[in-house]
Amino acid sequence: MKYAVFLTGLFLAGQVWADIGSVTELSGTAIIKRGKETIAVAKGTIVETNDKIETKNGKVKIVFKDNTNVAVTEHSALVIDDFVYDPKSNSGKLNLKAAAGTVRYVSGNIAHNNPNAVNIKTPTAAIAVRGTDFIMSVAESGSSMVILMPTCEIEQGANLKGLTCGSGKIDVESGPNIVKLDRPFQATIVETAGSAPSLPMIVSLLNTPIGNNLQIAPPRTLAGLNVVLAARAAAEKTGDAKKEKRDGKEDKEDKDDREKERDHQMAKDGEDRGRRGREDEAQSDEARNKRLIVTDTALMSDVGDTSKENPFVKKLFKDKSETQQVGWQYESLSTTENNYTSVTLPMDTKVLVVVTQDRQTNAYNFNTQSSKAYGQIVVNQNYR
Repeated sequence: MKYAVFLTGLFLAGQVWADIGSVTELSGTAIIKRGKETIAVAKGTIVETNDKIETKNGKVKIVFKDNTNVAVTEHSALVIDDFVYDPKSNSGKLNLKAAAGTVRYVSGNIAHNNPNAVNIKTPTAAIAVRGTDFIMSVAESGSSMVILMPTCEIEQGANLKGLTCGSGKIDVESGPNIVKLDRPFQATIVETAGSAPSLPMIVSLLNTPIGNNLQIAPPRTLAGLNVVLAARAAAEKTGDAKKEKRDGKEDKEDKDDREKERDHQMAKDGEDRGRRGREDEAQSDEARNKRLIVTDTALMSDVGDTSKENPFVKKLFKDKSETQQVGWQYESLSTTENNYTSVTLPMDTKVLVVVTQDRQTNAYNFNTQSSKAYGQIVVNQNYR
């Protein structure tokens, strides 16, 4: 009998440790990969150590036994490496990894009791928490952006009398480098494993949904700069960005050769554009009428806002009379004129087009009926 009681106790203990939290909110679809099993997620689904939560077109919120909250947005992945919790002492340990996409973390009892017992990672950074709320957004390259959130949920920039929102603190580490975030909406970027996190920058998240849009259309600093470009500029100033050097000095001869090659290529590109322009002018009016005619009418850059125009977006008409629109075109020539992009889309398109040329990014949502895009076209062109 004693052995039976002992074995029953072991079985119940195993059940308790297996149940470390559950899914409290779900929209869309998501799965859990548990060993060789693939489990469809539903509201109330139990999560266990070593689970990998992968969202498809859904969002998942998980609440752990110590009241840690984790929200996983669409097309993202979270790995639960370890979780141990004693509710009597509020002690334990928690190891998580944001493997892809965007994940929001809010500390629970373990972190409040002993911050050193919580280990949060991305592919390029480790995050030491001090009882707080933050966002991790991981691009396909592994580049990680971490944003510290306020302790109360308000609209950024709102002037609410008598309400003060502070924040916790986090240390973002990569190799021997550490950056401290201790103010609401401070952000840092770690582009590669071992590279120094960028200096803290305060970003504007006003009207920006928390999701993978943070990657394809990065938030801007309060000065209006793209946060990725601002991070790179800060790295250049602090010497964190490495340049080609020889004996501690830039190789002037190689630099001159690269500049000559660039000037030669730019001249060649100019000749090619001139030739194409002359060929177009030589075409007959009859030949041009058979093509779709692009008007100079620009579409609004913000959904529903007719006061703003996007110079890259044009309407496509069937003929010169411009009475029957048949589609859209996104057309962009980079400021250096080295990169050209043209995307033609049907009338009912609902995609987000994101174009980066020479490290400058412009994005446009062609779903004019909603702020939600149902697909993405991403073009990245850089001239060196």
